[in-house]
Amino acid sequence: MGSKRKRGANKAGASNGQPQKRTKPNEAVANSAEPKSLDLDKSPFADENNTENRKREAKIYDLLGSLDNDERIAAADALITGLLAGSELALKRHLEKRLFRGLASSRNASRLGFSLVITEIIRQLFGSSELAKTKFSGLTFDAVLELLVEATTTGGHVAGQEERDHFFGRLFGLQCFVEAQVLFEDSTRWPKVLELLLAMAHKKVWMRSHCGWVIVECLPQMGQKRAEAALKEFADIGLGKTAEGVGIWLRARSSYPGIKLPSKPWTDPLSPAALPEVARVLKENVANDNGEDASAPKLKQSNWTAQLHFVWDLILETLSDSSGADKKNMKEQAKLFWTTVIDDGLFSKNASDGQKFRGFMIFQKYIHGFASVEKSLAKELFTRNLMKCLINQAAKEDRYLHRAALKTLQSIEKSVEAHPELLISVVKELIGNHGLYDFDQRTSSKTVENILQWVTPTNSKKVLKLLREPVLDLKKTPDDAEKLRQAYADYVFKMTIQAKASATTTSDDKSALEIGIKELASCAYSTQKEFNPPLSEKTRDLFRNRLSSAFSKVTKQDNNMTYLCDAVKSVEPTAVSMSEDIEAERKVALKAMTKLLKAQTKSGDSTSNLSAGLALLYATTLIQLYDGAPDALEILSDLEACSEKVKGKEEGASELLVGILLALVSRQSPMLRQISEQVFEVFASQISSEALQLLTENLVAEENSRGHQALFETNDEDVEMDDASDDDSGRSNVDSDDDEEIGSDVEFTTLNGADADEDEKSDDEGKDEEEEDEPEDAKLAALDDALAKVLNSHRLDKDQEAETSDDDSDMTDSEMLGLDEKLVEVFRNRIKTSNKKDEKKDAKDTVILFKHRVLDLLGIYVKQEASNDSALTLLLPLLELVRTTTAKPLSNKAINILSDFSKASKKTRSKDAEVDVESQIKLLEDIHQEASKDYSHAFGKAASTASLLVASNLWAADQENIDRINATYAQTFADCQKGKVKLQAVFFSDWVNWGMGHANNSNNGAGE
Repeated sequence: MGSKRKRGANKAGASNGQPQKRTKPNEAVANSAEPKSLDLDKSPFADENNTENRKREAKIYDLLGSLDNDERIAAADALITGLLAGSELALKRHLEKRLFRGLASSRNASRLGFSLVITEIIRQLFGSSELAKTKFSGLTFDAVLELLVEATTTGGHVAGQEERDHFFGRLFGLQCFVEAQVLFEDSTRWPKVLELLLAMAHKKVWMRSHCGWVIVECLPQMGQKRAEAALKEFADIGLGKTAEGVGIWLRARSSYPGIKLPSKPWTDPLSPAALPEVARVLKENVANDNGEDASAPKLKQSNWTAQLHFVWDLILETLSDSSGADKKNMKEQAKLFWTTVIDDGLFSKNASDGQKFRGFMIFQKYIHGFASVEKSLAKELFTRNLMKCLINQAAKEDRYLHRAALKTLQSIEKSVEAHPELLISVVKELIGNHGLYDFDQRTSSKTVENILQWVTPTNSKKVLKLLREPVLDLKKTPDDAEKLRQAYADYVFKMTIQAKASATTTSDDKSALEIGIKELASCAYSTQKEFNPPLSEKTRDLFRNRLSSAFSKVTKQDNNMTYLCDAVKSVEPTAVSMSEDIEAERKVALKAMTKLLKAQTKSGDSTSNLSAGLALLYATTLIQLYDGAPDALEILSDLEACSEKVKGKEEGASELLVGILLALVSRQSPMLRQISEQVFEVFASQISSEALQLLTENLVAEENSRGHQALFETNDEDVEMDDASDDDSGRSNVDSDDDEEIGSDVEFTTLNGADADEDEKSDDEGKDEEEEDEPEDAKLAALDDALAKVLNSHRLDKDQEAETSDDDSDMTDSEMLGLDEKLVEVFRNRIKTSNKKDEKKDAKDTVILFKHRVLDLLGIYVKQEASNDSALTLLLPLLELVRTTTAKPLSNKAINILSDFSKASKKTRSKDAEVDVESQIKLLEDIHQEASKDYSHAFGKAASTASLLVASNLWAADQENIDRINATYAQTFADCQKGKVKLQAVFFSDWVNWGMGHANNSNNGAGE
């Protein structure tokens, strides 16, 4: 779509026919220099223009065209005061040489500033002050108008841009006469101005809309009789049947309800009889039509422009005005207009792309307009042709009007956001009537999804019913059932996770979150007879996935535990086959969950949170039971025991809880991860040192098949053999496998205790790559040899080594069958070998992922319980993990936890806290011993953080402990000097900085 330079002809605004579309004049220039002084001389202007006067006038006129509104107004005030206080000669000179000519200038905001001055001068000359009679007798109305015409007339051949500027200058000048409200003080004034306006409209078609707008502004001033005469003249010259004519007729009817309008072209442009002709007129660009309008007479049209004509604002104003008619008639009128003019006109089959683009712009304007005034009219905009075009254009980026369609969809979203009461009617139109149920998928947008975030408890039930009804009975279209019900699951999911609270609710209102969770759970696990055909297993699986995702997201929000538990309580899992024993366990679990929810409401804050956490675990485990998880019954049994211990405040509750959480996080489910972390956060203060040991012992598991077996108790007879081969291949194979997992473009610090320099490291890496490639080459060579033996052949590169064969006889059928069996056996062995390799890699990945989940729980613990002595037992396992793991992300996470632990401990550290000095000194020594096992910088920094954390605790408890702290560091430093151990320099430099920091603090305290 060609981009045209947008111009206009007045100061009323772009939508009302603004003559120019330039930089916003009422905004100061960004990053401008210091503001100019506004102390302007307001003395009368001299008759003659000398050098000093020129400087004064230049400054004022420069400010008059400024983009700064304050500067423009100050300059206008000084200019008006000086001109009206001066002589007639000075005023005429300025009007002729400066002001009227300045209207033709497109510099900055010159037209606005000059128009402001001219309007006020005309008002003083010909308004109530009548200065033209008392002081400036030579400046009559005709004389001033003639000055304008002469100043805006071009002579000879001029450039197109200069001609446009002069036409717009004259238009602005005439607009000044209108705004001064002096045209109808004398009956001879208006006809002269109207003649100039009509002449411009006739000569330049692109000026017609701007001239029409000036006439529209005059209508309320001229009185009914003059308005009748003006409309008759307008109709007689053939401009009545234009978009400007429609606007003038509408403004005349609204300004003077009793006006007598000409019989032609129409008395009421919005009447049913006139609408077909109005549709043809408002289509504009009718020269491009090749349909039924092709034979109709056409007026000369201006070039296409993206700027909407002012008539659309007047039509919107008329359709939204309910003062003169009842709402029913107003609705029918709006519906008929939109269908006839817009849907069957601008969006007809034969409409051009430019007309459809204009239709989208009108839709954007009207949906906001109707939403602000009469919301019931908004749904009438979603008509058949418009929706068809909107869906088609939004579907793909290569469509010509794709961006316009997307902007239209955004306008729909913004309208609902500003006026949430439109939500139900808009969604109904998008997914029903002329829309499509899977509207978002078909348009590749998130329109319905974004609109659903504005569902409130007041309308949540209606919205769910609106979304549900279209997918209940799909017996006539069974092929679409799967697709539409999956769209339904997505809609309910989005409504659930985006639910917002409402300030005004009643006891019957339920939040979208509560209703959505229950609906997802019901469709996932219950048999619902309303659905015809019934929900398929594939659809139920999707509902289960959406329910899991919803659980994961909403548990992050506060006070949502009850909603989740209530949703599980409300589900009757009739779509899940369960034995009697499992059903009995389910009922027991539901009963226990109900008791915990009741206890939550009765108990205090801490106990309430514990009860809510256990209830949430029950709900989660029941979901796992419905999904067929093999250990769900075992977890329910552990939960029951844990609940009893928590209730009786017995020991061992935290160990049971940690075991349950580890069982949940071992699965690759965002829901189980999120819920486990939330429950662990609630129970963090109750976690014992034994429970922490259950967590940390998982960190030392080997990252291979043997470690996988130890963690998850798998029974694989080949595990020992595989791991034995792993051990034989050495550390390099582990590193090489990890390189494959992370990617060859990732560079990280060695964490496995290597003592070599950089050259030795690069040699080791090259050696690892060779060792990685050699087994694969050997396997391929073995496959070639096996095939050669079976087929009695050889590779092409081994012709010289091969023996010649004189047997050229054909093979028998039995020999062919035997050959097939041998080939099958060769490839079967090859597949087994490949599967073993994949299984080993999967086992390694699973162990690493499980360690990530354990670290997530430990990260929560150290932030909440940094002051707990049990937290210190995490330091050595974390350091060992940093040193031994082959996965850099896992190492980084452990290092970050150590850093978070140090920061949290600093905030909660207290002098009154009791510290077991001997055990912490022993821990400090163990950390130093661990630090000597790896020379990498990352590990050294992590060990330093852990060591100083313990040292800070000892210092805070008693500053006399500094001797033993320094002795430990000194011994380690001495061992390092003797070559017994090897540590990074940062380990000792951090210690020195830490010590000097405390020394400075002590000296400052002593000085005070």
